Amino acid sequence: MAKQLIIATELSAEHQLRHFIRFRWGLIAFTATAAGVGWLFTYPVSSWPLIGLLLLTHISTNLILKFIAHPKRLSQIYTVSCCLDIVLLGCLLLLSGGASNGLVALLLLPVAVAAVMLPGKVCYLIAMLAVAAYSTLLFIGDLTIPNVDQLLQQAEYAQHSAHSHHGSAGAEAFNQHLLQMWWAFTLSALLISWFINSQANLIRLKSRKISELQQQQVRHEHMLALATFAANAAHDLASPIQTLQLLADELQVTQATMPALTELKTELTRCQHIVQQLRQDAGSLRSDQQQAPLLLQTEQQLDHWLNSRPDINLKISKALSAADFSLSDSQGYSAALINILDNAADASVANQCPQLTLTLSLDPQGLTVSIQDFGEGLSPGRLAELGQLPQQSEQGLGIGQFLANVSIERLGGTVQRQSLENGTLTVLTIPRPPMELP
Repeated sequence: MAKQLIIATELSAEHQLRHFIRFRWGLIAFTATAAGVGWLFTYPVSSWPLIGLLLLTHISTNLILKFIAHPKRLSQIYTVSCCLDIVLLGCLLLLSGGASNGLVALLLLPVAVAAVMLPGKVCYLIAMLAVAAYSTLLFIGDLTIPNVDQLLQQAEYAQHSAHSHHGSAGAEAFNQHLLQMWWAFTLSALLISWFINSQANLIRLKSRKISELQQQQVRHEHMLALATFAANAAHDLASPIQTLQLLADELQVTQATMPALTELKTELTRCQHIVQQLRQDAGSLRSDQQQAPLLLQTEQQLDHWLNSRPDINLKISKALSAADFSLSDSQGYSAALINILDNAADASVANQCPQLTLTLSLDPQGLTVSIQDFGEGLSPGRLAELGQLPQQSEQGLGIGQFLANVSIERLGGTVQRQSLENGTLTVLTIPRPPMELP
């Protein structure tokens, strides 16, 4: 239920594809409308059948997008479609006046779309393709002038005319105007690509951060709820445990000594110790604790944990290449480490292989604790969900891992899990605080 409350900060791939197809339909509708108006008003073009064929080709390419689209190939589809839009628009403009056609600015629309949908390098390539199309239109000129002989006669007449000097000056001014138009188009294409792409990347980055904050908020709410439940359970268990302890003492006086009764008293004493320890830990959160070196604290916690789990064979190896450092919340780290060790040990015991392999690595970047169990391993789906939210499990695996993940993430660290052939590898990474970096 908590997952459904998270607001999607980015459009889905299907939504983006749907908007892209709508954009192309709008572009096709505009060019078709312009062609229809030109045909009604007898606008000079080189070939109306070719223009109709290009429009049909454009329509066909947009119709098949929905059928060939695949989430893993959307970037390639957007790239090919934008390139195809530029080529088809260039051909339409070539048949209807070339660079002198006022609709030549349409070549910038695929550039803008590519800047939003595609990475920086690809959108720059599409911008250069639009510049190349515009340059080709300038180089070829206007194909709608039908009579080449008439052009030759006009040129010959201009050479013998008394105003030939003014004609050449006008032609030079027109050529300069075309060159300025080319520069303006080129700069516009590059600036659009740079600005829109940078803004789109910034929006995507902020959306990703917002999504991560939403996930963290949900996890923290679950952690607060679990902490409240744990406090209530500890409070409610105190009285029943004391009552059971008194009953066990009375039974030991009236009954003969029995192994089961001795074991019962031992377990009750352990329960009392756990509740008292929980109260002490909760009380220590209110007081300022003296920070201890992290590696030393890890070794102490391992010794303490081994005393509580004598059934586990723990193999420890160390790789130390930097000085130790301290954390502001060492108690949260200790609780997370114990949780992960308990879950790993339970997985190994369930697979009848009660052993763990642990590696401590201290380097200039921080501390890394690698814990390999020898359980049955986890499926990819289970591995992806583990630690993200509290999960239900017969072995109790899920709540402890969730709490461990949240505690380590609060310290700026990470918890990564990987399935192996003979178990699961859990890697805790605690970065060194910025003031202690070498």
